[in-house]
Amino acid sequence: MRESALLPPEAAAAAADLVRSAPEDAWQQSSAKADAKAHGRKTKTTRHSYAVGDGGVDAPDAAVAALLERVLESVAPSEWMRARRLVPRLQLGRYGRGDHIVKHDDSSIIDIDGVPHERSIALVYYLTGEPTWGASLGGLFVDHAKGRRLAPVHNSLVCFSVPRIHEVTRVLGDRLRYSVFGWLYAPRSM
Repeated sequence: MRESALLPPEAAAAAADLVRSAPEDAWQQSSAKADAKAHGRKTKTTRHSYAVGDGGVDAPDAAVAALLERVLESVAPSEWMRARRLVPRLQLGRYGRGDHIVKHDDSSIIDIDGVPHERSIALVYYLTGEPTWGASLGGLFVDHAKGRRLAPVHNSLVCFSVPRIHEVTRVLGDRLRYSVFGWLYAPRSM
């Protein structure tokens, strides 16, 4: 599903400015090797950059935490999430030249307050700013289930149920592709 104009235009512009102004030391480069070390297993997910912090536990600063909360409330109001026992985990993403994520399905189980939770819904809110991000820049979301390729449109949201096979194509230009991304976790059924 793709939803356009998630936030009012002024709020989306301010959000894009906030993310672009994050200091360089707020970003960590991820790689297959780093992901395998963090998750204790071999992974083929490669090269993407992201800000440390998920908006709930280790947010890099109050402004970013407020942005993540505003995006989350626009996507999934807290009452709706509580009724479904969903727990959000969001972070900031930044893709530069060559960054991508290979084909994968987002399936994952984590421990939240002593209870196993699995990813239920994935979401990506694009903060690419202006001018419009063209397909020639790469960094496209590819939905293998539907056979669609979506360019990241500023102030739009893509969300889907997990698992779902998808990827992000390699960024080809020097323009940085910013987003808020993450998952809504549900308690794992035994």
